[in-house]
Amino acid sequence: MKIQGNIDGKRVPSRILEETIQAALREGVREIEVEAQGQHGIGGRIWPKYSPARITVSGPIGQRLGAMGMFGTEIVARGGSSDDVGWLNCGAKITVLGDVTNGAHNAGAQGVLYVQGGGGARCDTMTKQNPRFEPLQSWYFRDVGDSFAEFKAGGIAVVCGVNPRHPDNILGYRPCVGMVGGTIYFRGAIKGYSDKDVQLLELTDQDWHWLVENMKPYLEAIERSGHLAELTKSRDDWKKLVAYTPAEKKTRAAKRMSTKEFRLKHWEQAVGKGGIFADMIEETFTLAPYVATGKDRLHKPVWLNEEKLAPCVAACPSGIPSHKRFQLLRQGKNEEALRLVLNYSPLPASVCGELCPNLCMKACTRKLLDKALDIKGLGKLSGEVTPPVPAAATGRKVAVVGGGPAGLAAAWQLALKGHAVTVYESAAELGGRLGEAVAKGKLAREILGRDLARITSAITVKAGSPVDSGLFAKLVKDNDGVIVACGAQAKEGTGLAFLAAGVNHADGKIKVNALGQTDVLKVFAVGDVVNRGLATHAIGSGRRGADALHALMMDYDYQPEKRQAIAYEQLNLVYYEAQQEPQSLAGEADRCVSCGLCRDCHLCETACYQGAITRRATDGGEFEYMVDDKKCIGCGFCAGICPCGVWVMTDNV
Repeated sequence: MKIQGNIDGKRVPSRILEETIQAALREGVREIEVEAQGQHGIGGRIWPKYSPARITVSGPIGQRLGAMGMFGTEIVARGGSSDDVGWLNCGAKITVLGDVTNGAHNAGAQGVLYVQGGGGARCDTMTKQNPRFEPLQSWYFRDVGDSFAEFKAGGIAVVCGVNPRHPDNILGYRPCVGMVGGTIYFRGAIKGYSDKDVQLLELTDQDWHWLVENMKPYLEAIERSGHLAELTKSRDDWKKLVAYTPAEKKTRAAKRMSTKEFRLKHWEQAVGKGGIFADMIEETFTLAPYVATGKDRLHKPVWLNEEKLAPCVAACPSGIPSHKRFQLLRQGKNEEALRLVLNYSPLPASVCGELCPNLCMKACTRKLLDKALDIKGLGKLSGEVTPPVPAAATGRKVAVVGGGPAGLAAAWQLALKGHAVTVYESAAELGGRLGEAVAKGKLAREILGRDLARITSAITVKAGSPVDSGLFAKLVKDNDGVIVACGAQAKEGTGLAFLAAGVNHADGKIKVNALGQTDVLKVFAVGDVVNRGLATHAIGSGRRGADALHALMMDYDYQPEKRQAIAYEQLNLVYYEAQQEPQSLAGEADRCVSCGLCRDCHLCETACYQGAITRRATDGGEFEYMVDDKKCIGCGFCAGICPCGVWVMTDNV
């Protein structure tokens, strides 16, 4: 379909032209040619329900070509275009077969802009990065104008430098001022950039691979494929500008300057005494206290470190704090990091590393940016680590009926706490359903063997020892506690005949309270005999039952974990770069967002202009961040900048 921007010598208003395009799309048209007459916003706001759609524009094009463009929209301009091409682009692919003027891709977030010529001033300013989508791309064949990439916060820009208008300075005057994110690849000479905000670097192998692969479709789209060899002949022809991270800026930061000092030494030196409005002001120049502190604040920040669970921990039926493992790895405590899982599960290699569907990885915040952390691989490595040393002997004895995942988890936890534990298993070998996994080829026998050897080194095992009613009564009498973990039973529950008085059961399941305790005070039940689930559910149930029995025997209160998962919206992924390649242990640790667990990055302390936030070391090598209410103005910078979501603004009541 062809749409005219000039009918009978009269220019069609931009609004009418857009309505005509939208009506055509609703009727099913997917290829539209527009003969423009200076109309604005052509090709913008075409919603995904109409996609895919291709719009070819010729003639004089007005401002904001493809503004607020959406995924599935492709726009080709048969010539140059005016200001703000791709303004607030949300996913459209825009190709301009000519030059673009000022503000190209201003405030864009997704999508692609291909320019056959050069760009005007303030191109790629205030671009953003939505971690759920591929970064915004802007490609310029020649060069760009002044104030390029000002306040850029995401996306990739490429300036090829072919036949530039200014060969000695292809990025224009003062590029990258205030840039906080994204990458700029360029080929050619430049005469300065905002070195307080960005750093000039050589291309890595990954950079070069990306550039070469994406150069081909760009040149094809702008009808310049013949330049591929020239533009990709040498990586040394190219450089990149990347924003300093907040941590890097902190190390480079100069002494802070008061507002008064800045006014006297810099502002008035540049624009005259009193500033640009000096001739209109008669009063004495003062700095009035417009902000309140202490009890007069509307809101105040609170450091809620570990008040909420990381999504990976909340999703793990065994409650394994994987974010803490990655924290230890960042601190260089590799052995301690791998050992930590054994405080929650005695079967890390068999279950976490092999059989588990890894619900933790499915919930991992990192998936919003690229891919989940390799928690499964961490489990495999933990299978070979030296186990933790049990606590001193308590003199308490515990019998565990059943040597499957739940029973082994309970026995392991109780042994670590210093109790003497004996496991009674009717089969000839321990493992329960894990043995079935070995038989089916889902789990290597040697992997299970290593996990079982670690457990049996800390407990007493009586395999091939079915428990009948007489033996069970003796176990209850002779031990300080009993845990029943005999696995799933048939609905009629005949396999539970060994229990009978005081232990309530029905339909093949034992009835317990929230702590896993039966009607007999010192008898607990865990695992599939209570509620059937994954092996990780059984392990978590065994650990919680063991914790509750331990509290009973040692005479103190026990409360199960009640913390909720932290919301993804509280976390700040802008500090992390997307990475798709496999990582080392250290690399994976750096990728971890550390949800709800302070990374000790000092960003809050650095960002607080009032100096109201300080870090204090506490016992055991720990730390905490504190707020001085006499200095804090409740601005919320700390909560806004925190990558981990541990700072929260609350009402100041």
